[in-house]
Amino acid sequence: MEDLNFKISSHLKSVIGRDLITDDFVAIFELVKNSFDANASKVDIYFGDDQITIVDNGKGMSESDIKNKWLFVAYSAKSDGTEDSPAADTDYRENIQHRRYAGSKGVGRFSCDRLGSKLFLQSRKSKTGDVQQLIVNWLNFEESAKENFIDIPVQYGVAKSFQSDSSIDHPNHGTILGITDLRSSWPRESIKELKASLAKLINPFGATTEGFTINIHAPAELERDEELRKREITTPNEIINGPVENFIFQTLQDKTTWLRSWIAPDENRFYTELIDRQKLIYRISEENPYPELTDTNFECNIFYLNRAAKLTFARNMGISSVKFGSIFLFKNGFRSYPIGEENDDTFGIDRRKQQGYARYLGTRDVLGRIDVYGDEKKFKESSSRDKGLIESKAYLELVDSFWDRCFLRLENYVVGVSWRLKYDMDLEDASFLTGDEARSKVIEVVAKLANTPTVKVESYSEDILTVIDNKVKGFDKAIQSLENLAIKIGNTELANKAKSAAQNYEEMRRAEAEALTFAENEQKARKAAEAASVQKDAELRIERQRNLFLLSQGSRDKDILENLHHQVMIYASNAVHCIEKNLILINGGRTLTADEVKAEFEQLLLLNQQVIAASRFATTANFMLESSQIETDLGGYIYEYITKVCPIHEGNIDIIADNRVKNFKLKFSPIEISIIVDNLINNAYKAGAGHITFSLSQEDVHSIKILVNDNGGGVPSEIQPPERIFEKGVTTTSGSGLGLYHVRQLLESMQGSISLHDTNEYGSEFLIRIYK
Repeated sequence: MEDLNFKISSHLKSVIGRDLITDDFVAIFELVKNSFDANASKVDIYFGDDQITIVDNGKGMSESDIKNKWLFVAYSAKSDGTEDSPAADTDYRENIQHRRYAGSKGVGRFSCDRLGSKLFLQSRKSKTGDVQQLIVNWLNFEESAKENFIDIPVQYGVAKSFQSDSSIDHPNHGTILGITDLRSSWPRESIKELKASLAKLINPFGATTEGFTINIHAPAELERDEELRKREITTPNEIINGPVENFIFQTLQDKTTWLRSWIAPDENRFYTELIDRQKLIYRISEENPYPELTDTNFECNIFYLNRAAKLTFARNMGISSVKFGSIFLFKNGFRSYPIGEENDDTFGIDRRKQQGYARYLGTRDVLGRIDVYGDEKKFKESSSRDKGLIESKAYLELVDSFWDRCFLRLENYVVGVSWRLKYDMDLEDASFLTGDEARSKVIEVVAKLANTPTVKVESYSEDILTVIDNKVKGFDKAIQSLENLAIKIGNTELANKAKSAAQNYEEMRRAEAEALTFAENEQKARKAAEAASVQKDAELRIERQRNLFLLSQGSRDKDILENLHHQVMIYASNAVHCIEKNLILINGGRTLTADEVKAEFEQLLLLNQQVIAASRFATTANFMLESSQIETDLGGYIYEYITKVCPIHEGNIDIIADNRVKNFKLKFSPIEISIIVDNLINNAYKAGAGHITFSLSQEDVHSIKILVNDNGGGVPSEIQPPERIFEKGVTTTSGSGLGLYHVRQLLESMQGSISLHDTNEYGSEFLIRIYK
């Protein structure tokens, strides 16, 4: 038998060039990555008339490099380890034990063919060395597919200096790629999109490519850039000429819920921490179950974007978060394209969300990145350059770790806390987390996570994972979770407090049940005695259907008064039990601590407010209260209460209301709403206000907004930040510091929120949102 050799058609150029790299942006990405791998600290991209010039200050190429490496198709010195001498391995790109490259297939050079039909390559190894020159006309390879690839000539020469347009800054050493006869036009919009894409190429979330900059030069766009500067347009990369910059990481981490996971190779442990708008919720660790990822510097950062964060992102970045992308993958500091692009679902996030839209996060809800470092054996890019990574063992472990240790943990927190607190969608800071309603949700999520036997709790937010108010919905479940969590982390004091709170809660529930039974028995007895003489007033019944409040002093309906009396009895009985319980403890020789006395007084204060609110209805408004909760138009109720009840009792302050809410039906406690309104009015009065205005409006079918303005003295400057006025015990007067605290607690219990919208020496404005 005889030996034969393959022949290579000249068409190979197109197969590994234009046919393989089908996107202009990807072609430029490949050339920029080559510059990075050549130890360049800077890449300049020039857009001229039918010309693109890419200049780097890397190590450059010698004659031998040109002939034996660059012209050797599919050969990669990066892959066989001969690209750099040992000394080169000490630069800033030494991310782990040995040098990792952005590319290593040996075909990236054919990206030049994608961009233009002619290439003028110049390269110099050192400041004093010769400039190697190579001229390639890619069209010569396209004349006939029968031509042998190696028989198509390219021109080689040597010069003493770089040759190019005077507007191009020549490096002392490095490479210049002059690409002409462009295959696509590059208008301003295309260059702007490229600049934004390059911002994502060089890891917009961290400093993986620190010390490496990319600059865009487009002389034809200088005039337009200057116009934008005069108009103070500040969104990133809107100005074409200048460096490619990233602001995303800092923009996101302060305004969103952020989960970060990483592998510590020296400990072989997998760490996860969750930070909610600058507030550390937890940090945990466990044994690393992913051996293929141990030496890859694996790190994953994911941000959940609520409605407020999406608006902030769009305002700061000049593009919506959806169009920017979702979960990006970075190999050796550079993006693996197209993972993370709009409409890309590499990880199957959206496919899963379709199975449970209200239970799962989608790509529109998150933004983040996964970082790994490794050679082609671990993480190999698809040859098409725009299909991500091939499914190696390491890649499959990466996907598994992303789901089990990163994405699902963020989702559990978001669904368990943020989505259950509907008002969270419009909040930019974490002040709401100090509320008992929010803390109870956080406790449940963290306790469930910590219950995993292999998980070690390294750190947690002590002011959030603490005993909560027993009036919070689901208190019994939350306090049990807190006790279990405290035992897991070895906090005996917290465990004892949780146990004591649970016992007090059971006592309170028994007392409430007794009070309810007493009130109901009293009501039944009275009704039984009067059953024969009860007359129904038809006219009053019709009027009752029309109005929530009946102001005629002479037409108080007996049923209405009995229902209000029933509520007063329940609140008063609870107050009596609260006092009796503590007197029994004192008489038994128990000395109450200051905190215990304070807590009981706070409970009595709220019960007294409830008694007063119910009494107001009975003595003034004949309110139609048939149960502790009603379902009606919330906006209409608040407007009627403010305009018909409040002015009678608050004669020293003018109270104005404007209602633009239409038929926002919600189930709520009228007593709690009255306490909210009364406390806001009382707060304004104590601040010296002469008037207070409640402006009710509806932004969508799912929420209403209430702006509360007063002309008092505002929040004193010594209270910093001013939002602290919602904390328990913080007061601007000589009061208890519980009024606004109770307002916030009550609003949160009904899926609402309150924030200090503005304050100065001329008054304060509060923003209330309530959601269905």
